[in-house]
Amino acid sequence: MPPKITFTRDDVVDAAFDIVREGGLKDLSARKIADNLGSSTAPVYSCFDSMDDLKLAVLGRAEAMMLEYARRPYTSSVFLNMGTGLTEFARDNRALFHAMFLENNDSLEIINSFYRSLSDEVMKDDLVSTIPEGERREVMRRMAIFTHGFAAMVCVGLVKDVDKKFIKKTMYDMGRDVIDCAFRKHEKKREK
Repeated sequence: MPPKITFTRDDVVDAAFDIVREGGLKDLSARKIADNLGSSTAPVYSCFDSMDDLKLAVLGRAEAMMLEYARRPYTSSVFLNMGTGLTEFARDNRALFHAMFLENNDSLEIINSFYRSLSDEVMKDDLVSTIPEGERREVMRRMAIFTHGFAAMVCVGLVKDVDKKFIKKTMYDMGRDVIDCAFRKHEKKREK
C-alpha cells in the first residue's frame, strides 16, 4: 500500500492562491483546491475551519506580495515607489488586485493594513518628511485615493499600454501636484 500523502496548511494556501491569482475569488472552491492538490477536499477542511478562513489566508498572502512590490526601489523616492509598486502589482496581478479590492468586503482592512505597514517607511522619503504633519496626512489620503483609483483602472484595462515608465511618470506628476498643494496650503496658514 502506498504511503498516505498529507498536505500542510501552506500546501492548501499555495493551491488556493494559485486559483485566485488566475481567476479571482469567484473561482475559489474546495473542489478546485483539491483538484489542484490532486486530492480529495479533506485537506482543505482539515487545515481550515471554513472557506472564509482560507480566503483570509489567501488575501494575506496577496497583501504580502503587494507590499513587496511597494517596497521595491523603482526610484530614489520611497513615496513614489509605494504608488508605483501598488500600480505595478495591479497590472501584473489583475485577478489578485480584483479579488482584494473589487470583489472583497474586507478591502478597507487590507488598505489600512497596507498603509500601516508602510507608514514608517514613507518618513524615509526626503520630500515627504518635510511636509508638515497635518498636511502630510492629507497628502497620504489624497495619494491613496488617486493610487487605488489609478491601479483599479489599470487592473480592469481602462488604462492601456501601461509600462513602468508610464506608471512612474503618472505617479510622479500627481504626487508632485498634491505635495505642492500641501506646501501652498501650509504657507497660507502661516501667513494668517
